[in-house]
Amino acid sequence: MYELKLSLPKWIDSFLNDHPNVIHDPEKQVRFVLDLTERNILEKTGGPFGSAVFEVDSGKLVSVGVNVVVQQNCSAAHAEMMALMLAQKKLSHFNLGAKHFPNHRLVTSGRMCAMCLGNVCWSGIKEVFSSAEPEDVEGITGFDEGPTPQDYNSQLEDRGIKIVTKILRSEGRAILQLYVDHGGQIYNGTR
Repeated sequence: MYELKLSLPKWIDSFLNDHPNVIHDPEKQVRFVLDLTERNILEKTGGPFGSAVFEVDSGKLVSVGVNVVVQQNCSAAHAEMMALMLAQKKLSHFNLGAKHFPNHRLVTSGRMCAMCLGNVCWSGIKEVFSSAEPEDVEGITGFDEGPTPQDYNSQLEDRGIKIVTKILRSEGRAILQLYVDHGGQIYNGTR
């Protein structure tokens, strides 16, 4: 039998214990994700990316994710992918937009790469809020965000997914710089 097992770093539980599990304000949700990302950098447990899934109306935290590509030896273990997969696992359903669920929002430390963008389109998420922009990620860190479309936002909106970008962007850029300053590994397979 083949099996795939991915996990988040052990410090996640203590991080979550130190933060509320309901955050109504979108800017505070982004701040939470940036704090999560900073902890991932300082703990040296992964790349400079963090995400969380929240219920839109209640602000209830459903799941979190941080980038664990290198530690898990899996190029798909991006923060957004981890948060979405863990939310789907927790809710026992592949579609976070199913009629019997409240609407869900993905909050990210940076607007998604090509892979994570695709996953958002198929995940059932109704909203995406992000901080840093792809040009911030590529310009500051050197990571390759992949072939994202020029009409990125409208691609999501055409699929009924609201996107709000550049929330606390300067703080998101600072987190990326922190990763560089701490000697973070750039692990693109093609660079």
